[in-house]
Amino acid sequence: MSRFVHVALELGTLAEVEAALHALALPLERSDDGVALRGSVECGDEPVTLRLPAGTLDAAEDFGFVADAHGLATLVCGEPDRAHLQRALVQPLLACVAQARVAAAAGLQITALEREADGTVRLRVQPRARRS
Repeated sequence: MSRFVHVALELGTLAEVEAALHALALPLERSDDGVALRGSVECGDEPVTLRLPAGTLDAAEDFGFVADAHGLATLVCGEPDRAHLQRALVQPLLACVAQARVAAAAGLQITALEREADGTVRLRVQPRARRS
């Protein structure tokens, strides 16, 4: 284990990141009271709101997200996983958040997200149900 680092990514809010993690079918645990990333001799446990287990996206340690002072999601991970997660996780998350924002702005909701081997993303959308 290593010390935890907080990586400001400007991805969006915790709610947007949580929705994107679900769209990417990544295993996720949520606790508004905080769930601990397990520390070691070098550092204590670190509470996060969204936690993903070790092994997710080949990460050596568990990692998660908290909201910063501006309400934006911040990645919390072990130092050795930082560069790997920035490559393997950040781009797909940014894409999912952006797609959801575009769909919402157009009055649509995403019903399915399919990722092709070549990186192409296909979205299935439908009009949002009108509230009366």
